[in-house]
This record gives sequence, structure tokens and C-alpha cells, in this order.
Amino acid sequence: MPNWPAAIVFDFDGVIVNSEPLHFLAFSEVLRAEKINLTEEEYYGELIGFDDRGAFRHVFEKRSLPLEPKTLLRVMAVKGRAMRRLIESHKVKPIAGAQELIRALWRNYPLGICSGALRDEIEILLEGVSLRDCFKVIVAAEDVTVGKPDPSGYLLATKLLGESVHKHFHPKDVLVVEDAPTVISAVRAAGFSTLGVAGSYPVGKLTDANYVVSSLAPDEVKKKIPQLKLMIS
Repeated sequence: MPNWPAAIVFDFDGVIVNSEPLHFLAFSEVLRAEKINLTEEEYYGELIGFDDRGAFRHVFEKRSLPLEPKTLLRVMAVKGRAMRRLIESHKVKPIAGAQELIRALWRNYPLGICSGALRDEIEILLEGVSLRDCFKVIVAAEDVTVGKPDPSGYLLATKLLGESVHKHFHPKDVLVVEDAPTVISAVRAAGFSTLGVAGSYPVGKLTDANYVVSSLAPDEVKKKIPQLKLMIS
């Protein structure tokens, strides 16, 4: 495809920054108050790829516990406050290669983020790794009614990126950069091409992706997708 991709949309946690350990701590804290024990194994094995809403539903359903709408809203609000506190007290660094790749791409492509995290969390962390200026569009958990792994967020990000440059983008025009196998499968089914990034999951778990890399180091990504226009200093 000539001039492909027309735009690139990145997942956030596990792709640009590694705030998953903070999410685990925040979920654990909230769920302990609900008399629910969440292990690291369960979090990393089952909850990555969900937004907060989906993660809480999964945990409660797995334990056959009722989760009324008011309870869901309450635990999500408490988790959001816990996450903000943890972000402000920890220095979160970018994933290896992410900062360099994004800086190498941003002048040639409209870039977006689609994340299951809350907007405030994303904004704070992006500022912390000096990448906020690179992204025209951020689609956060509160921007969609159905969270990941559903592709709704990526479809919305595609629409908004097109509007930002006065064009109309289709999923086939866009490269999605993701680390969660369930999300990769869902967005490919919606028509996107995907770059799977090992980290949260090993390379062997990312077989549904069109391309797979062990890191976002620009040289490695360029080898996998030679048509990418990178400005590497």
C-alpha cells in the first residue's frame, strides 16, 4: 500500500510507559477493601488489555460476586484516586525504545493514543516522559462506552486523527501498536494492521499481530516495517 500507514495509534501502558505495576497496586488496594485478594499472577495473566471497568467486572464475575452499577462506579473512583497518588509518588520511565521511536515518527505521521487508562493518568505520565507534544489525539477510558479489548477506542482514535489533519482514515490506513494479545486480535478483526510489542507478554503470545518486535527500538521496528518513515538523529 503506497504511503501506508497514514497514521499510527499507540496503546499506552506496557507500550509507551510501564505503569502496570502501579495499576496492580491500585487494583489490589481497592479490592482488598472489598474483601477480594488479587495476586500479581492473576493481574498480569488476566487483566492486562481491559480498561478499569472491564477489569473490575472480570474479577467480580470470576468470583461469582454481584457488582451493582453503583458499586462499580465507586470502586472505579477509588481506584482512580489511588492511581493518581501512586503516579505522583513514583517516577515512571518510558519503555525502552518508545521515546526514541515516537520522536522519530511524530513529524511524519499523525500519532494517537488509545488506552484503557483515565485521561488524567495518561496526561501526567506523558508530561513526565516529555512526549505529550507528539500526540494529536488521546482516547482514554472515559471516551468510550465499551473498553478494550473491544476496538471501539481505536476506531474513535482513527476518526479523530483523520479530523485533525482534515482527512478520512479507515482502519486499513492505520497501524496499531499494542502489547495485549486479546486487543491485537480484536483490532485486526476490525481491519487494522498491528505491531505487537513484547514486554507484558512474550513474542510467542503475539502471533495474531501482523508484525512482532521484542522492543520499540527504531532500528528493530524499521527492519520489521521498512516503509515506515523515521527521522533518526
